[in-house]
Amino acid sequence: MLAYWAVFAWMVFRSPLSYEAIDFDHDGSVSFDEADYASSFGMRTIYRDGSQCVEYFAEKDGAALKLVCPDKP
Repeated sequence: MLAYWAVFAWMVFRSPLSYEAIDFDHDGSVSFDEADYASSFGMRTIYRDGSQCVEYFAEKDGAALKLVCPDKP
């Protein structure tokens, strides 16, 4: 049982998303499947409104997880 919680904690820690954002079904808790989905991610460079941004995406299906763009002055 300790191994389960250790793996779960590692997946949540590894994800680029906050704990609240990993709760994809908004039921108030993060399931093992949600943590697994969010922790298996890749990064790609995209351009949004003339800025170079980094998009984190799920490796499982390519869906965007998070977009990080530099703040404009």
